[in-house]
Amino acid sequence: MIELTLLPAGHGDCLLLEYGEADERYRVLIDGGTSGTWKRLKTRLARLPVEQRHFELLIITHIDADHIAGALKLLEDEHLGITFSDIWFNGYRHLPETPLESLGAVQGERLTNLLLDDQHPWNRHFDGRAVRLRAHAGLPVVMLPGGLRLTLLSPDQKKLAELKPKWKKEIRKAGLDPRQPRNKAEEQTPPRGLEALGGGLPDIARLADAPFDEDDSVANGASIAVLAEYAGQRLLLTGDAHPSLLIESIKRLNCWTNEPRLRLDALKLPHHGSKANLSTELLKLIDCPRYLVSTNGAYFRHPDPEAIARIVKYGGERPDVLFNYKTAYNKAWGNQRLQREHGYRATYAENDASGIELKL
Repeated sequence: MIELTLLPAGHGDCLLLEYGEADERYRVLIDGGTSGTWKRLKTRLARLPVEQRHFELLIITHIDADHIAGALKLLEDEHLGITFSDIWFNGYRHLPETPLESLGAVQGERLTNLLLDDQHPWNRHFDGRAVRLRAHAGLPVVMLPGGLRLTLLSPDQKKLAELKPKWKKEIRKAGLDPRQPRNKAEEQTPPRGLEALGGGLPDIARLADAPFDEDDSVANGASIAVLAEYAGQRLLLTGDAHPSLLIESIKRLNCWTNEPRLRLDALKLPHHGSKANLSTELLKLIDCPRYLVSTNGAYFRHPDPEAIARIVKYGGERPDVLFNYKTAYNKAWGNQRLQREHGYRATYAENDASGIELKL
């Protein structure tokens, strides 16, 4: 059994992965969502019996607030008793040719201080070094207790190096520096969503073939992305990774496995369904029946209609698109006529507090 829950994490990611048998289950947490996610995450974790509050791994994919803020609150909590065998997080010290110095009171550095002061295991599977691809080496593979196999697909040294000179700028832009509040004007001028299409049904052919312009955020490019495999099931969990690096890694995987396309059981869309993070080229490299979208559309009105249209047109036969919220920006995809005519299915969380579960 493998089960993935996309918790309601606002416009961010908070993924709970459970695997194993009924009498022996193992857990991995990927990101903690926004600061507001913590209340729901805490409630979910508190349901676990005390003896089951150990996780094999916590992955904090990158420094953006909608991924790291809730994880900070989790690690600062002194009462739940949640422990981890390892925590994957690339801090400032893991950027190439970087001295061990602090940037000040920002969330990335708060997390660094927590990991050091409380002696949490930090990138133990990588001998304390950066969680990244290595030049002239195979894709790193980590086997977790219980049989979960994780293959790292992102980031590489180049993506981490690109982040280094822009670290301070990016964390301020992401709202991580309490001395530099997020620019409200930026929040109120997001990319268009379906709501901006005038309330009509999306033109799938036009949207799917719109020109593709890749995400240029260096913070997103540094995202940790993994292929998780258990008992024949495969999940591609992408953080906010850039599609160009995912494509490069998937091509390497396909060469090794001699598969024409990478067979998946589910893909968590990179960057919450941004049109700049899901390309037709990426979709043509995979064989996947399910696509997972984690966002309530706040700030950036994700998912972009172009991204969902690409799934509908190029994402395989009768793809299922699962949303962990139903919002003004994604509800049009639930139109029954649209689903029949284009051969896909849209599935939504029952309510804004439930998230959505995938059991395989």
